[in-house]
Amino acid sequence: MSPTLMRIIAHFSLVLLLVAVSEAAIFPHRVDIELLNKLSDNKKLTIHCYERYGEDLGELILPPGGKLNFAFRPRVVGKSSKYYCSLKWDGSNLKWFDMWSQGRDYNACRVCKWIVNEKEACRFDYGTGAYSVCVVYNQ
Repeated sequence: MSPTLMRIIAHFSLVLLLVAVSEAAIFPHRVDIELLNKLSDNKKLTIHCYERYGEDLGELILPPGGKLNFAFRPRVVGKSSKYYCSLKWDGSNLKWFDMWSQGRDYNACRVCKWIVNEKEACRFDYGTGAYSVCVVYNQ
């Protein structure tokens, strides 16, 4: 076999290996988060989201109908990724919920859409086509 053909085969083999590794989910897929303020009476939502061992998105104020968008890649090594959000609006106590948990959400959505109202936060379920995966806030 010629040296040129050997290099072509080696490069092609490397490409196939990289495709196989990425398809085997060794490298986690990107997760996009969308969170929408659906509080009643045109209330502003103060929200603070952070990853338990890393990224802190800081405190934001979302106007009525306002949206929080961000993206991340879940951890591969060590503790699994988990994002918490604390919430407050006029007339409420501080509340919080687990917005994204690797064990719960990794296979559920790549674009995880949430709505927040006074009672609960609900994630869009692509199987039902509705915001039906709801969590009651912790206080």
